[in-house]
Amino acid sequence: MKIWLTIFTPYQTVQMQIAALTSYLRYSNIDVAYSEYYIFSGESFEKHRNQVREDILREKPDIVGFSTYDMNYHHTLDCASFIKELNPHIKVIVGGHTASVVPFEFLDHECIDFVGKGEGEETLKELAHALENDLPLNDIKSLYWKNENGEVITNEARPLMEALDDLPFIDREVVEYQHSKIDYLPFLMGRGCPYKCDYCGNEAIKDLAPNSEAWSRYRSPEHVIEEILLCREKYDFKYVFFYDDVFCLKLDWLVKFKALYKKHFPNTPYICLLRPEMAKDERRMKLLGESGCMEVHMGVESGSYEYRTNMLGRHMSNEVILRAIDNLNKHNIRINTFLMVGMPDESCLDMLKSIVFIWKIRPSNVQTGIFYPLKGTPSYDYCVKNNLINWEKRKELVVYSYDTSLNVNFLKRFFIILCKWLLSGIPVLTHFRFRLIPKFFQIQYRLWVHRKIDYT
Repeated sequence: MKIWLTIFTPYQTVQMQIAALTSYLRYSNIDVAYSEYYIFSGESFEKHRNQVREDILREKPDIVGFSTYDMNYHHTLDCASFIKELNPHIKVIVGGHTASVVPFEFLDHECIDFVGKGEGEETLKELAHALENDLPLNDIKSLYWKNENGEVITNEARPLMEALDDLPFIDREVVEYQHSKIDYLPFLMGRGCPYKCDYCGNEAIKDLAPNSEAWSRYRSPEHVIEEILLCREKYDFKYVFFYDDVFCLKLDWLVKFKALYKKHFPNTPYICLLRPEMAKDERRMKLLGESGCMEVHMGVESGSYEYRTNMLGRHMSNEVILRAIDNLNKHNIRINTFLMVGMPDESCLDMLKSIVFIWKIRPSNVQTGIFYPLKGTPSYDYCVKNNLINWEKRKELVVYSYDTSLNVNFLKRFFIILCKWLLSGIPVLTHFRFRLIPKFFQIQYRLWVHRKIDYT
Protein backbone atom coordinates (compact mmCIF):
# COMPACT_ATOMS: atom_id res chain seq x y z
CA MET A 1 0.00 0.00 0.00
CA LYS A 2 1.54 3.30 -1.16
CA ILE A 3 0.49 6.71 0.21
CA TRP A 4 1.40 9.92 -1.58
CA LEU A 5 1.01 13.12 0.46
CA THR A 6 0.96 16.56 -1.09
CA ILE A 7 0.13 20.20 -0.46
CA PHE A 8 -0.47 23.27 -2.58
CA THR A 9 1.20 26.19 -0.85
CA PRO A 10 2.34 29.74 -1.66
CA TYR A 11 5.05 29.61 1.00
CA GLN A 12 8.46 27.97 0.86
CA THR A 13 8.17 27.07 4.50
CA VAL A 14 8.88 23.99 6.52
CA GLN A 15 5.85 21.66 6.52
CA MET A 16 6.28 20.43 10.07
CA GLN A 17 2.89 18.75 10.36
CA ILE A 18 3.41 16.76 7.18
CA ALA A 19 6.94 15.85 8.30
CA ALA A 20 5.45 14.45 11.52
CA LEU A 21 2.83 12.53 9.52
CA THR A 22 5.26 10.91 7.07
CA SER A 23 7.63 9.89 9.87
CA TYR A 24 4.78 8.15 11.72
CA LEU A 25 3.67 6.30 8.59
CA ARG A 26 7.19 5.15 7.77
CA TYR A 27 7.64 4.09 11.39
CA SER A 28 4.48 2.00 10.87
CA ASN A 29 6.08 0.32 7.81
CA ILE A 30 3.89 2.12 5.29
CA ASP A 31 5.41 3.25 1.99
CA VAL A 32 4.90 7.03 1.75
CA ALA A 33 6.06 9.77 -0.62
CA TYR A 34 5.69 13.55 -0.44
CA SER A 35 5.48 16.40 -2.96
CA GLU A 36 4.54 20.06 -2.77
CA TYR A 37 3.46 22.56 -5.40
CA TYR A 38 3.89 26.31 -5.14
CA ILE A 39 0.88 28.41 -6.07
CA PHE A 40 0.33 32.12 -6.60
CA SER A 41 -2.71 34.40 -6.51
CA GLY A 42 -4.78 34.25 -9.67
CA GLU A 43 -3.06 31.06 -10.82
CA SER A 44 -5.10 27.96 -11.65
CA PHE A 45 -4.28 24.30 -11.20
CA GLU A 46 -3.54 23.99 -14.92
CA LYS A 47 0.05 25.11 -14.37
CA HIS A 48 0.70 21.98 -12.29
CA ARG A 49 -1.21 19.45 -14.37
CA ASN A 50 1.82 17.96 -16.16
CA GLN A 51 3.91 17.77 -12.99
CA VAL A 52 1.11 16.03 -11.09
CA ARG A 53 0.74 13.53 -13.93
CA GLU A 54 4.46 12.77 -13.81
CA ASP A 55 4.42 12.39 -10.03
CA ILE A 56 1.42 10.06 -10.08
CA LEU A 57 2.94 7.87 -12.79
CA ARG A 58 6.24 7.74 -10.90
CA GLU A 59 4.89 7.07 -7.39
CA LYS A 60 1.92 4.87 -8.39
CA PRO A 61 0.06 5.58 -5.12
CA ASP A 62 -2.94 3.69 -3.82
CA ILE A 63 -3.93 6.63 -1.62
CA VAL A 64 -3.38 10.35 -2.23
CA GLY A 65 -3.61 12.62 0.79
CA PHE A 66 -3.98 16.41 0.61
CA SER A 67 -3.16 18.86 3.39
CA THR A 68 -5.81 21.59 3.16
CA TYR A 69 -6.34 25.11 4.34
CA ASP A 70 -8.60 27.83 2.97
CA MET A 71 -6.16 29.28 0.43
CA ASN A 72 -5.54 25.97 -1.38
CA TYR A 73 -9.17 24.78 -1.30
CA HIS A 74 -9.83 25.07 -5.05
CA HIS A 75 -6.40 23.81 -6.11
CA THR A 76 -6.92 20.72 -3.96
CA LEU A 77 -10.30 19.92 -5.51
CA ASP A 78 -9.05 20.50 -9.06
CA CYS A 79 -6.03 18.27 -8.46
CA ALA A 80 -8.15 15.52 -6.85
CA SER A 81 -10.50 15.58 -9.84
CA PHE A 82 -7.54 15.31 -12.22
CA ILE A 83 -6.10 12.35 -10.28
CA LYS A 84 -9.43 10.53 -10.52
CA GLU A 85 -9.34 11.09 -14.30
CA LEU A 86 -5.86 9.57 -14.44
CA ASN A 87 -6.79 6.61 -12.26
CA PRO A 88 -10.27 6.27 -10.73
CA HIS A 89 -9.03 3.46 -8.45
CA ILE A 90 -6.81 5.85 -6.45
CA LYS A 91 -8.43 6.77 -3.14
CA VAL A 92 -8.31 10.45 -2.18
CA ILE A 93 -8.32 11.68 1.42
CA VAL A 94 -8.13 15.29 2.58
CA GLY A 95 -7.00 16.48 5.99
CA GLY A 96 -5.67 19.60 7.63
CA HIS A 97 -7.52 22.61 9.02
CA THR A 98 -10.14 23.29 6.36
CA ALA A 99 -11.06 19.67 5.73
CA SER A 100 -11.42 19.17 9.49
CA VAL A 101 -13.86 22.06 10.01
CA VAL A 102 -15.92 21.65 6.81
CA PRO A 103 -15.70 17.93 5.94
CA PHE A 104 -19.07 17.79 4.19
CA GLU A 105 -18.03 20.51 1.73
CA PHE A 106 -15.28 18.21 0.48
CA LEU A 107 -17.37 15.06 0.50
CA ASP A 108 -19.93 16.78 -1.72
CA HIS A 109 -17.38 16.35 -4.50
CA GLU A 110 -17.13 12.96 -6.22
CA CYS A 111 -13.33 13.19 -6.37
CA ILE A 112 -13.03 13.06 -2.54
CA ASP A 113 -13.40 9.65 -0.91
CA PHE A 114 -12.43 10.39 2.70
CA VAL A 115 -11.90 13.22 5.15
CA GLY A 116 -9.59 12.79 8.12
CA LYS A 117 -10.50 15.15 10.94
CA GLY A 118 -7.89 16.45 13.36
CA GLU A 119 -4.57 14.68 13.85
CA GLY A 120 -4.04 12.31 10.97
CA GLU A 121 -1.30 9.85 11.94
CA GLU A 122 -3.40 6.98 13.25
CA THR A 123 -6.31 7.66 10.90
CA LEU A 124 -4.13 7.33 7.81
CA LYS A 125 -2.36 4.25 9.16
CA GLU A 126 -5.62 2.47 9.92
CA LEU A 127 -7.14 3.51 6.57
CA ALA A 128 -4.18 2.08 4.65
CA HIS A 129 -4.42 -1.17 6.61
CA ALA A 130 -8.19 -1.44 6.05
CA LEU A 131 -7.99 -0.79 2.29
CA GLU A 132 -5.09 -3.20 1.84
CA ASN A 133 -6.88 -6.00 3.67
CA ASP A 134 -10.44 -5.19 2.56
CA LEU A 135 -11.58 -4.48 6.12
CA PRO A 136 -14.59 -2.40 7.20
CA LEU A 137 -14.05 1.32 7.72
CA ASN A 138 -16.53 1.91 10.52
CA ASP A 139 -13.98 1.54 13.32
CA ILE A 140 -11.47 4.07 11.97
CA LYS A 141 -11.95 7.01 14.30
CA SER A 142 -12.19 10.58 12.93
CA LEU A 143 -12.81 9.27 9.41
CA TYR A 144 -15.65 10.68 7.30
CA TRP A 145 -16.41 8.59 4.22
CA LYS A 146 -19.04 7.61 1.67
CA ASN A 147 -20.55 4.14 1.51
CA GLU A 148 -21.64 2.31 -1.66
CA ASN A 149 -24.88 4.32 -1.74
CA GLY A 150 -23.05 7.64 -1.54
CA GLU A 151 -24.20 8.19 2.03
CA VAL A 152 -21.72 10.06 4.23
CA ILE A 153 -20.67 8.09 7.31
CA THR A 154 -19.20 9.97 10.26
CA ASN A 155 -17.11 7.77 12.51
CA GLU A 156 -16.44 8.40 16.18
CA ALA A 157 -13.98 11.19 17.00
CA ARG A 158 -10.42 10.20 17.84
CA PRO A 159 -8.80 11.35 21.11
CA LEU A 160 -5.70 13.52 20.89
CA MET A 161 -2.33 11.80 21.04
CA GLU A 162 -0.97 12.66 24.48
CA ALA A 163 2.26 10.65 24.79
CA LEU A 164 4.31 12.70 22.33
CA ASP A 165 7.60 11.15 23.45
CA ASP A 166 6.39 7.86 21.97
CA LEU A 167 6.19 9.36 18.48
CA PRO A 168 9.14 9.15 16.08
CA PHE A 169 11.12 12.28 15.29
CA ILE A 170 9.87 14.26 12.31
CA ASP A 171 10.81 13.14 8.82
CA ARG A 172 13.78 15.29 7.85
CA GLU A 173 13.45 14.25 4.21
CA VAL A 174 10.30 16.38 3.96
CA VAL A 175 12.24 19.51 4.93
CA GLU A 176 15.55 18.46 3.38
CA TYR A 177 15.38 21.17 0.73
CA GLN A 178 15.54 23.78 3.43
CA HIS A 179 18.86 22.69 4.85
CA SER A 180 20.88 24.11 1.98
CA LYS A 181 18.99 27.39 1.92
CA ILE A 182 18.71 28.47 5.53
CA ASP A 183 20.92 28.65 8.59
CA TYR A 184 18.47 27.11 11.05
CA LEU A 185 16.91 23.75 11.72
CA PRO A 186 13.18 23.53 12.57
CA PHE A 187 11.81 21.64 15.58
CA LEU A 188 8.57 21.13 17.48
CA MET A 189 8.51 20.75 21.25
CA GLY A 190 4.79 20.08 21.50
CA ARG A 191 1.35 20.50 19.95
CA GLY A 192 -1.55 22.84 20.47
CA CYS A 193 -2.20 26.33 21.82
CA PRO A 194 -4.39 27.05 24.89
CA TYR A 195 -5.42 30.55 23.81
CA LYS A 196 -8.72 31.35 22.11
CA CYS A 197 -8.18 33.95 19.41
CA ASP A 198 -11.28 34.54 17.25
CA TYR A 199 -9.35 34.56 13.97
CA CYS A 200 -7.22 31.45 14.59
CA GLY A 201 -8.07 27.93 13.46
CA ASN A 202 -6.59 26.25 16.54
CA GLU A 203 -9.77 26.43 18.57
CA ALA A 204 -11.90 24.86 15.84
CA ILE A 205 -9.53 21.91 15.56
CA LYS A 206 -9.20 21.48 19.30
CA ASP A 207 -12.92 21.02 19.88
CA LEU A 208 -13.04 18.06 17.49
CA ALA A 209 -11.38 15.76 20.02
CA PRO A 210 -13.22 14.23 22.99
CA ASN A 211 -10.20 15.00 25.21
CA SER A 212 -9.88 18.59 24.01
CA GLU A 213 -8.64 19.62 27.47
CA ALA A 214 -5.34 17.93 26.51
CA TRP A 215 -4.92 20.12 23.43
CA SER A 216 -1.68 21.74 24.67
CA ARG A 217 0.82 18.90 24.92
CA TYR A 218 4.58 18.81 25.33
CA ARG A 219 7.43 16.49 24.69
CA SER A 220 9.84 16.13 27.57
CA PRO A 221 12.92 18.39 27.46
CA GLU A 222 15.05 15.24 27.28
CA HIS A 223 13.22 14.06 24.16
CA VAL A 224 13.60 17.44 22.43
CA ILE A 225 17.31 17.59 23.23
CA GLU A 226 17.82 14.04 21.96
CA GLU A 227 16.36 14.99 18.57
CA ILE A 228 18.55 18.10 18.27
CA LEU A 229 21.65 16.04 19.17
CA LEU A 230 20.84 13.50 16.44
CA CYS A 231 20.36 16.29 13.90
CA ARG A 232 23.65 17.90 14.86
CA GLU A 233 25.46 14.77 13.73
CA LYS A 234 23.96 15.08 10.23
CA TYR A 235 23.31 18.77 9.58
CA ASP A 236 25.28 21.96 9.88
CA PHE A 237 23.08 24.68 11.37
CA LYS A 238 23.76 27.95 13.16
CA TYR A 239 20.59 28.11 15.26
CA VAL A 240 17.37 26.28 16.12
CA PHE A 241 13.84 27.44 15.31
CA PHE A 242 10.99 26.10 17.46
CA TYR A 243 7.85 26.31 15.32
CA ASP A 244 5.38 25.75 18.17
CA ASP A 245 2.45 28.18 18.37
CA VAL A 246 3.53 29.07 21.89
CA PHE A 247 6.82 28.21 23.55
CA CYS A 248 7.61 27.59 27.24
CA LEU A 249 4.09 27.63 28.69
CA LYS A 250 5.23 25.52 31.65
CA LEU A 251 7.85 27.11 33.85
CA ASP A 252 9.17 23.80 35.25
CA TRP A 253 9.61 22.56 31.64
CA LEU A 254 11.64 25.65 30.80
CA VAL A 255 13.88 25.22 33.86
CA LYS A 256 14.80 21.67 32.78
CA PHE A 257 15.16 22.70 29.16
CA LYS A 258 17.51 25.57 30.02
CA ALA A 259 19.91 23.29 31.90
CA LEU A 260 19.98 20.67 29.13
CA TYR A 261 20.19 23.10 26.22
CA LYS A 262 23.05 25.12 27.73
CA LYS A 263 24.92 21.90 28.49
CA HIS A 264 24.70 20.49 24.98
CA PHE A 265 24.39 23.61 22.80
CA PRO A 266 26.17 26.50 24.54
CA ASN A 267 26.94 28.19 21.21
CA THR A 268 23.70 27.47 19.34
CA PRO A 269 21.01 30.11 19.90
CA TYR A 270 17.35 29.51 19.14
CA ILE A 271 14.18 31.31 18.04
CA CYS A 272 10.68 30.66 19.35
CA LEU A 273 7.11 31.98 19.33
CA LEU A 274 5.80 33.72 22.42
CA ARG A 275 2.71 35.46 23.79
CA PRO A 276 3.04 38.94 25.35
CA GLU A 277 1.24 37.65 28.45
CA MET A 278 4.12 35.24 29.00
CA ALA A 279 6.85 37.74 28.22
CA LYS A 280 5.61 40.09 30.95
CA ASP A 281 6.95 37.53 33.45
CA GLU A 282 10.53 38.68 34.01
CA ARG A 283 11.65 35.40 35.60
CA ARG A 284 10.49 33.48 32.56
CA MET A 285 12.29 35.88 30.22
CA LYS A 286 15.45 35.61 32.29
CA LEU A 287 15.34 31.82 31.87
CA LEU A 288 14.67 32.25 28.17
CA GLY A 289 17.63 34.55 27.69
CA GLU A 290 19.97 32.39 29.77
CA SER A 291 18.97 29.24 27.88
CA GLY A 292 20.08 30.74 24.56
CA CYS A 293 17.01 32.41 23.05
CA MET A 294 18.13 35.13 20.66
CA GLU A 295 14.75 36.12 19.16
CA VAL A 296 11.03 35.70 19.80
CA HIS A 297 8.16 36.04 17.34
CA MET A 298 5.24 37.64 19.12
CA GLY A 299 1.71 38.43 17.98
CA VAL A 300 0.40 41.93 18.62
CA GLU A 301 -2.09 41.93 15.69
CA SER A 302 -3.47 45.40 16.37
CA GLY A 303 -2.29 48.55 18.10
CA SER A 304 -5.85 49.33 19.16
CA TYR A 305 -6.63 47.79 22.53
CA GLU A 306 -10.38 48.03 21.96
CA TYR A 307 -10.28 46.34 18.60
CA ARG A 308 -7.78 43.69 19.69
CA THR A 309 -9.99 42.75 22.62
CA ASN A 310 -13.48 43.02 21.15
CA MET A 311 -12.93 41.69 17.63
CA LEU A 312 -9.89 39.41 17.87
CA GLY A 313 -10.40 37.85 21.28
CA ARG A 314 -6.90 38.80 22.40
CA HIS A 315 -7.50 40.07 25.90
CA MET A 316 -4.28 41.88 26.65
CA SER A 317 -3.70 45.56 27.23
CA ASN A 318 -1.09 47.69 25.53
CA GLU A 319 0.60 47.97 28.94
CA VAL A 320 1.09 44.19 29.01
CA ILE A 321 2.70 44.30 25.57
CA LEU A 322 4.98 47.17 26.55
CA ARG A 323 6.05 45.33 29.72
CA ALA A 324 6.81 42.26 27.60
CA ILE A 325 8.93 44.38 25.24
CA ASP A 326 10.88 45.83 28.17
CA ASN A 327 11.58 42.37 29.61
CA LEU A 328 12.75 41.03 26.27
CA ASN A 329 15.00 44.03 25.66
CA LYS A 330 16.41 43.70 29.18
CA HIS A 331 17.62 40.19 28.37
CA ASN A 332 18.88 41.07 24.88
CA ILE A 333 16.25 39.05 23.05
CA ARG A 334 15.29 40.39 19.63
CA ILE A 335 11.61 40.92 18.91
CA ASN A 336 9.74 40.04 15.72
CA THR A 337 6.11 41.15 15.88
CA PHE A 338 3.06 39.96 13.92
CA LEU A 339 0.32 42.39 12.92
CA MET A 340 -2.79 42.34 10.75
CA VAL A 341 -4.56 45.11 8.88
CA GLY A 342 -7.81 45.14 6.94
CA MET A 343 -9.76 43.26 9.58
CA PRO A 344 -13.58 43.30 9.70
CA ASP A 345 -14.96 46.69 10.79
CA GLU A 346 -11.42 47.92 11.39
CA SER A 347 -11.37 51.68 10.92
CA CYS A 348 -8.57 53.72 9.39
CA LEU A 349 -7.98 55.11 12.88
CA ASP A 350 -7.49 51.56 14.21
CA MET A 351 -4.85 50.92 11.55
CA LEU A 352 -3.13 54.21 12.35
CA LYS A 353 -3.02 53.14 15.99
CA SER A 354 -1.11 50.04 14.91
CA ILE A 355 1.45 52.19 13.09
CA VAL A 356 1.93 54.45 16.11
CA PHE A 357 2.13 51.55 18.55
CA ILE A 358 4.72 49.68 16.50
CA TRP A 359 6.63 52.94 16.09
CA LYS A 360 6.71 53.18 19.86
CA ILE A 361 7.89 49.62 20.65
CA ARG A 362 10.33 49.50 17.68
CA PRO A 363 10.78 45.76 17.23
CA SER A 364 13.65 44.25 15.26
CA ASN A 365 11.19 43.17 12.58
CA VAL A 366 7.49 43.46 11.77
CA GLN A 367 5.59 40.82 9.81
CA THR A 368 2.34 42.32 8.61
CA GLY A 369 -0.43 40.37 6.94
CA ILE A 370 -3.78 41.38 5.53
CA PHE A 371 -6.70 39.74 7.32
CA TYR A 372 -8.08 36.58 5.71
CA PRO A 373 -11.07 34.93 7.45
CA LEU A 374 -10.53 31.21 8.09
CA LYS A 375 -13.44 28.78 8.02
CA GLY A 376 -14.48 27.47 11.39
CA THR A 377 -13.48 30.62 13.28
CA PRO A 378 -15.72 33.26 14.93
CA SER A 379 -14.14 35.88 12.66
CA TYR A 380 -15.22 33.96 9.56
CA ASP A 381 -18.75 33.53 10.89
CA TYR A 382 -18.91 37.27 11.62
CA CYS A 383 -17.78 38.11 8.08
CA VAL A 384 -20.33 35.76 6.51
CA LYS A 385 -23.16 37.03 8.70
CA ASN A 386 -22.41 40.65 7.80
CA ASN A 387 -21.74 39.98 4.10
CA LEU A 388 -18.17 41.24 4.34
CA ILE A 389 -16.45 38.64 2.11
CA ASN A 390 -15.72 39.22 -1.57
CA TRP A 391 -16.09 35.61 -2.72
CA GLU A 392 -14.45 36.11 -6.12
CA LYS A 393 -11.43 37.78 -4.53
CA ARG A 394 -11.28 35.10 -1.85
CA LYS A 395 -11.17 32.37 -4.51
CA GLU A 396 -8.36 34.17 -6.34
CA LEU A 397 -6.15 34.95 -3.32
CA VAL A 398 -3.73 32.32 -2.05
CA VAL A 399 -1.40 34.78 -0.31
CA TYR A 400 -2.95 37.12 2.22
CA SER A 401 -0.04 39.56 2.30
CA TYR A 402 -0.88 41.61 -0.79
CA ASP A 403 -4.61 42.23 -0.96
CA THR A 404 -7.83 41.97 1.01
CA SER A 405 -10.58 39.40 0.45
CA LEU A 406 -13.21 41.62 2.11
CA ASN A 407 -15.70 43.94 0.44
CA VAL A 408 -14.11 47.37 0.69
CA ASN A 409 -14.05 50.42 -1.58
CA PHE A 410 -10.97 51.52 -3.50
CA LEU A 411 -9.81 54.06 -0.93
CA LYS A 412 -10.11 51.62 1.98
CA ARG A 413 -8.29 48.94 -0.02
CA PHE A 414 -5.52 51.40 -0.85
CA PHE A 415 -5.22 52.41 2.80
CA ILE A 416 -5.03 48.77 3.92
CA ILE A 417 -2.17 48.00 1.51
CA LEU A 418 -0.41 51.28 2.39
CA CYS A 419 -0.57 50.57 6.13
CA LYS A 420 0.69 47.06 5.53
CA TRP A 421 3.84 48.34 3.87
CA LEU A 422 4.29 51.24 6.29
CA LEU A 423 4.22 48.81 9.22
CA SER A 424 6.74 46.53 7.56
CA GLY A 425 9.07 49.49 6.98
CA ILE A 426 9.11 50.85 10.54
CA PRO A 427 12.04 48.64 11.72
CA VAL A 428 14.14 49.86 8.79
CA LEU A 429 13.58 53.46 9.80
CA THR A 430 14.27 52.84 13.46
CA HIS A 431 17.42 50.83 12.78
CA PHE A 432 18.80 53.70 10.71
CA ARG A 433 17.88 56.08 13.51
CA PHE A 434 15.64 58.00 11.12
CA ARG A 435 18.54 59.25 9.01
CA LEU A 436 16.37 58.72 5.96
CA ILE A 437 13.91 61.36 7.19
CA PRO A 438 14.85 65.00 7.80
CA LYS A 439 14.74 65.69 11.50
CA PHE A 440 12.28 68.50 11.16
CA PHE A 441 9.65 66.43 9.38
CA GLN A 442 10.21 63.57 11.78
CA ILE A 443 9.48 65.73 14.80
CA GLN A 444 6.46 67.37 13.18
CA TYR A 445 5.03 64.00 12.21
CA ARG A 446 5.42 62.49 15.66
CA LEU A 447 3.89 65.54 17.35
CA TRP A 448 0.90 65.42 15.02
CA VAL A 449 0.36 61.70 15.56
CA HIS A 450 0.55 61.97 19.33
CA ARG A 451 -2.01 64.79 19.28
CA LYS A 452 -4.41 62.85 17.08
CA ILE A 453 -4.18 59.32 18.41
CA ASP A 454 -4.43 57.90 21.89
CA TYR A 455 -2.58 54.61 21.58
CA THR A 456 -2.63 53.73 25.25
